[in-house]
Amino acid sequence: MLAAGAARADVPQTPVESLRSLSLEELGKIEITSVSKRPEPLSRAAASVYVITSDDIRRSGATSVPEVLRLAPNLEVFRLNAYQYTITARGFASPESANKILVLVDGRSVYTPLASTVFWETINPLLADIDRIEVISGPGGTLYGANAVNGVINIITKKSEDTQGALADGAVGNKERDGGVRYGGRFDGNTSYRVYGNGFDRRRTDPVGSSDHTVDAWEGGQTGFRVDSTQQADVYTLQGDYYSGHVTSDANHPYGENLLGRWTHRLDDGSSLQVQSYVSDDTRRLPTLTDDLRQYDASAQYDVVLGRHHLVTGLEERVSKEDIVSTNSFFFAQPIKTLNVFDVFGQDEITLDPDWTLTLGLKGEDYTYTGFEPLPTIRLGWQASPRQFVWSAVSRAIRAPSRIDRELQANGILVPSPNFQPETLTAFELGYRAQPTGRSTVSISTYYNIYDDLRTDAFVHGSTLPVVLSNGLQAHTYGIEAWGSYAMTDWWRLRPSVNWMHKVFSLKTGATDFSQLQSAGMDPDIQAQLRSEMNLTATVEFDAALRYVGDVYHELISTPAVKQYVEADARIGWHVTPAVEVSLDGSNLLHAKHVEYNDPSTTPERYISRTVLLGTRVRF
Repeated sequence: MLAAGAARADVPQTPVESLRSLSLEELGKIEITSVSKRPEPLSRAAASVYVITSDDIRRSGATSVPEVLRLAPNLEVFRLNAYQYTITARGFASPESANKILVLVDGRSVYTPLASTVFWETINPLLADIDRIEVISGPGGTLYGANAVNGVINIITKKSEDTQGALADGAVGNKERDGGVRYGGRFDGNTSYRVYGNGFDRRRTDPVGSSDHTVDAWEGGQTGFRVDSTQQADVYTLQGDYYSGHVTSDANHPYGENLLGRWTHRLDDGSSLQVQSYVSDDTRRLPTLTDDLRQYDASAQYDVVLGRHHLVTGLEERVSKEDIVSTNSFFFAQPIKTLNVFDVFGQDEITLDPDWTLTLGLKGEDYTYTGFEPLPTIRLGWQASPRQFVWSAVSRAIRAPSRIDRELQANGILVPSPNFQPETLTAFELGYRAQPTGRSTVSISTYYNIYDDLRTDAFVHGSTLPVVLSNGLQAHTYGIEAWGSYAMTDWWRLRPSVNWMHKVFSLKTGATDFSQLQSAGMDPDIQAQLRSEMNLTATVEFDAALRYVGDVYHELISTPAVKQYVEADARIGWHVTPAVEVSLDGSNLLHAKHVEYNDPSTTPERYISRTVLLGTRVRF
C-alpha cells in the first residue's frame, strides 16, 4: 500500500525512478496500519510513527533487521556483540530493561513472556521480502495490549503476488557473509506463492576486557513460504517460517517455527472482517538452560464506518505454554507453565468536522498474572491546512509481569515474587507533521511519560540476602523526536533527525533497590543523524549517513558507561542492468572499532568493528 513506485520494489527501476517513487508528496500518502489497525494515510496518523520502506532497506546496505532499525530516528539501537542487540523507544535501554516495546511480524507477536523482551537474533526474514516497517514510539496498549508501552515495531512483508520470479542476494565482507534466494510463482490467476531461504555467518567481535575469552561468532538462517489468494470479496493468506542459529562459545542454539493463517472478508457496505490465527514454537538451548515456548493465538477484527464514526473492534486470545529446564542455581518451581491472555478492544474515530477527528479507544485485557487491566487512549487530530497536521494523545499502558518477575528463584539469593504488579505508564503526547514546501517535510513529537511500579530488588530481611523483586521505582521522562526530509535537487535528498530525552527516577518511600536502578536502563540524552541519498547517474546511486550518539550514563554514576561517538555509514550501488545490482557497503567507517553499549552485569563489553561488504542482487 505504498505510494506509486514504492510498492513496486521488486520491479527493476533505475535509481532515479526509485528515488522519485519516494517523493515527499507521495510519502505522506503512504498507507499505514499500525496506528489504528486499519489503512490510513501517514500524513493523518495521530501518533509518532516512522515508516521504513523497502527501498530504504535496500539502499541502507543493512543485512539484518536490527541494523535496518537504525534508520528509524525514534528508536535507540545498540549492538552488544555479534548477535545481541538492545532496541528501545523512549528510553530503558539494556538487556534487562528493554522490555517495553512490542514487535510484530505480519501480525504475529515475537514478544516472549519469559523476560518481557525480544530475542532479535531469532528474527531473520529475507530483507528483500519486507514491504515496510512501521515504527511507533509511544504507547499502543489500546490496540496491541500489555507490553506495547513505549512503542510498537510492525514488520510487514510483501504479498506473494509482489514477489514473482526469482531473486538472489549475496554479500561478503571482512566481518560477515550473507546470502538468500527467493522464488515466486502462481498456482492460478487468483493464487500466488513464494518460497525463500537465507543464511549468514557473522564473525566474532573483539573483547574489551582481557579476561573475556568468549567467542560470540554467530551463524544461522531462515526459510519459509507465503501463499496469497483472492477470491472475490475474500482474501486468504497462509505463511510459515523455520529458523535456526548457533553461537560458538556458549552453545547458544535458538531454533523454531511458526505458521500463520489470515482471512479477510470485505462486505458490500465497505466494512471488513478479519480473522487470524497462528502457532509458534521457539526453543533456546544453552549449556545450563533449555527454554521451549509454544504459543497459540486467535484473533478477530471488525472494521466499519457508520456515519461520522469509523469503528474498529476486535478480540484476541493467546495461550503460551513454556517449559524451562535449568541446571544452574536459578530455577522455576513450576518448570512448565501455561499463561493465558484474553482481550477485547474497541476504537472509534469520530469526524467532528472535515478538519478535526477525535479517537476514543479502550482495551480490556485479562492475563493469568494480573487479572483485568483497562488500557484506554484519547487522540485528537487537526488538519490545520492541507499540508499541516497537529495531533495530541493521552494513553495508559502496562508491562505485564514476566515469568522472571513472578517465579524466578535461587536458594539463599532470590525468592519468588507472586505479588509483583504490572509496571504502568501514563503518557501525554503532542505532535506536528507538515510539508512546508514541495521539497521538504517535517515531523516533531513531544512527550511526557509518568511511570509507576517499575521493578526493583528489595532485601527480604533488613540488608541481607535473599532479595525479592518488587515494584519500588517510579519515574517521569520527557523528550522531543524530530525528523525531516529535504530534496536539494531531483537527484539528492537529505534526511536529518534528532532525538532528545531526559529521565528522572526515584524510589518510593521505604523502597530499596539492591540492583542500583538496573531497570532504569542506560540511555544517551541525545541522538542525531543525517542521511544523504544521491543518484549520481541514471545507474549509480550513493547513500551516506552520519550518526551521533551522546554519552550513555547509568542513573547513579556520573562517569559515562559509553562515551559519545560519531560514526558514518556509506553505500554505492551500481545497476549494471535493470535486473543486476552490485553494491559496496561500509558501516562504522570513522573508527576501526568502538563500544556501543556497556552493561557488564548482563553481557561482557565488546567492540563493534568497521565492516565492509561487497554485495549483489540478481532478479530473473
